[in-house]
This record gives sequence, structure tokens and C-alpha cells, in this order.
Amino acid sequence: MTSLNDATSDQRTAIVTGAASGIGRAIAQRFATEGMAVVCADLNAAGAVKLAADLSAAGHRALGIAVEVTDEASVAAMAARALEWTGRIDTAVANAGVMVEGDILSISLAEWNRALQINATGAFLTARAVLPHLLASPAGTLVFTASTVGLVGMKGTAAYSASKGAVVALTRQLAADFASRGVRVNAVAPGAIRTPLSESQFRARAADDAEFESLLQQVIGRYPISRWGTPKEIAEIVLFLASDRSSWMTGQIIPVDGGLLELR
Repeated sequence: MTSLNDATSDQRTAIVTGAASGIGRAIAQRFATEGMAVVCADLNAAGAVKLAADLSAAGHRALGIAVEVTDEASVAAMAARALEWTGRIDTAVANAGVMVEGDILSISLAEWNRALQINATGAFLTARAVLPHLLASPAGTLVFTASTVGLVGMKGTAAYSASKGAVVALTRQLAADFASRGVRVNAVAPGAIRTPLSESQFRARAADDAEFESLLQQVIGRYPISRWGTPKEIAEIVLFLASDRSSWMTGQIIPVDGGLLELR
């Protein structure tokens, strides 16, 4: 298998949005250990900077910056800062997102718009900002974080499902548009991943620790591999999609879901 830093290339630069915690944090850490220079971007600027400092202290090359993925100027500034830092962008992971729960009769228009703005428009703006630079890379790759609920219907996730369905469609469309120009575009579709964000959502629903654990078990009960997934498990698949190891793949949506979609 070809390393991300093979003997014929300089160190590659990756941007990861939503990098301050959860899946994004795990992706940034995994890219760094693989030898990439990593731009850790997040609305939580302090968290992004702290992650970059930790990676740098461990001997990796990392930069932490703030980004608001729904703001075109902020996303453009993120790409410009990455170029200023290393002079190249080889990989971008459009991972920043938000969960909005509720069926279509219970959510507000503001909640609907929030899900679409952050998850779908944020992915669009990130892709548009980095694609000119990915085209200049000898092996440009773009990876989106989609979701299993963007592939099948699940109860109580109207806005989230619609926004992640848009990410799925955008992945395939960009793959078709840019395959002949040397940029590969794929997506990972996680199932239930235990992160600080997902835990906080279940904590908010639970009256006590016992109910919290019961809610977590209810989720696990739907999965053939009867446990929650981990951010590190998603990061490994994203690394594969970003690397030369997947060099003949584009337009793919890879479920990483404990068998949920195929075996339930």
C-alpha cells in the first residue's frame, strides 16, 4: 500500500472541519499520525487550537483555526490560511455538522434551516473553497461525513435526514464532475457513534443515570454488532478514502454502522 507520504511526494496537507471533538478530532489525530500536516478547523476555536497544540507537542505538524462553515468568507479564510501555512491543500474532510431531532410536525422552521445550513450548505461551501486547490494537488481527495439516516428513513430525524441526504447527493455529483480532473470525492456514513455530542443529547433526555444508560442500550439494540461505534473507527475509514489506498474509488458512500443497514 502507498503511504500518504511516499518517497516521491512532499508532506500532504489536510483540512478537517469540526475537528475540535468527536469524529473530527479522531480524523485529525489519525491524519497526523499518518504523517500529514493537519489544519484543525472548528467553530470552537479554543478546542481546535488546543488539539493542534497537542498534536504539535507529540511531534506532528498541525494548525488550529476558527471556521464558521455556514459563512462563505470564513470558509474562504480557512482555505487561504491553510495555503499560507503549507502552500498546498491535498485533502479536505467536510465533517462539521449538527444533529437536529424531531419529525416534520415537531421541528420549527428555524431548526430545519439550521440543519440544512450547517450540514448541507456547510459541506457545499467547504467543497467550493477547497476544490480549486485539490485540483492543483497530484492526488486531491475530498471526503464528506454523511450518515446512515441520509441513506434510509429513520423515525424522528426529518431535518437531519434531509441535510445528510443532500450530502450524499453532493458527494456523487462532485465525484462525477471532478473524476476526470484528478479529484476523488467520497463519503463515510456513520451509524451511532459515541461522542461527547451524542452523550449530551441522551443526557438531556434522561432524568438520571439509570435512564441515560437505558437510552444508550436502546440504541445498541438496533445494531447487529451490539455496541456503539467509536470515532477512531470512523477515522480509519476516512483515512482510507483520503489516501492512495482507495485510488480507484470515487462517488462512494461507505456505511460504517455495525451492520445496521444490511443486517437489521
